[in-house]
Amino acid sequence: MKDQRHNKKGGSYLTEQSMNDAMPHLISEAGIRENLWRYIERVTGERSLGKFMWQSAMLNLFSSFPTVVGSVVRGIAYKGVLGSVGSSCLIEKNVCFIVPGRIFLGDRVFIGENSYLSVRDKGQIIIKDNTQILRGCIFRAWDGKITINESVYITDSVILYGHGGIEIGKYSGLGSNVKIYSGEHTFKDPSIPIMMQGGVRKKVIIGEDVHVYASAIVLGGVTIGNGAVIGAGAVVTKDVPSYSIAVGVPAKVIGKRDKPKSRKPA
Repeated sequence: MKDQRHNKKGGSYLTEQSMNDAMPHLISEAGIRENLWRYIERVTGERSLGKFMWQSAMLNLFSSFPTVVGSVVRGIAYKGVLGSVGSSCLIEKNVCFIVPGRIFLGDRVFIGENSYLSVRDKGQIIIKDNTQILRGCIFRAWDGKITINESVYITDSVILYGHGGIEIGKYSGLGSNVKIYSGEHTFKDPSIPIMMQGGVRKKVIIGEDVHVYASAIVLGGVTIGNGAVIGAGAVVTKDVPSYSIAVGVPAKVIGKRDKPKSRKPA
C-alpha cells in the first residue's frame, strides 16, 4: 500500500505520487528498474540506454585526462555529446555536464576544473564566444534558460540557478562566490512542506559591462542595467539602473558612473 501522509490540521493527503510530482529528484518506490530509467533520463534527457552508454563513455573517458592537452582534447571530443561546441574551446578536467545535449558552447569558451553544468527537461545553458568560467562554478538551469553572452568573465565558485531564466550581457564580470537565483520557493501554506509548495520563477537580467563583486547575491526578478557596479557582499532585491553603483543589504544605489560618449573598440 502506498504511503499516505496528512498534515496535522487534517488537510490534503500527500501520496507518494504527489511527492514524486512535486519533487521528481526523489528515489521512487517503484523499484530498481524504474529508478534506473529515471536516472538515465535525468542525466541524458531521455530514456535511451544507447545514448546513456555513449554519453557516459565519452565523458568518463576524457574527464580526468590531465594537463592542457586534456583541456584541448575535451574541447574536441565533447562535440559528440554537447549540444554544440565551437572552435578552440578549453575544458579543464572533472567538469560535469548533466543532459549535455542541451548545453551549447560558442567559440573560445573556457570552463574551469570541477565546474558543474546541469539542465533538465527543456532547459538550456548557452555560453557564447570568448567567455571564461573559472573553477568550481555551478550552473543549474533546471527547465529554464541560462544565457551568457560574449566576452563574459566568471570567477571561481559562482552559482547560477536558472529555473526562472538568467541572461548576462557581454563584457560583464561576476566575482568569486557570486550567487544568482531566478526564483524562490513559496511558503504560504504552513500545512504543506515548503519543498512541495512549488515556486515562483523570476527572470534575472544583467546588462552589458556590469561588474558584480565577490559574494554578492542577486535575487529573482531583478534587472541590472548596463554599466552598473554591485559592491561585494551586496544583496540585490530590486532593479539597479544603468551606470549606477549599488552596495549593502539590501543593495541601495550610492552613486553613478559617467555614461560613455562612445564605446571604445574591444
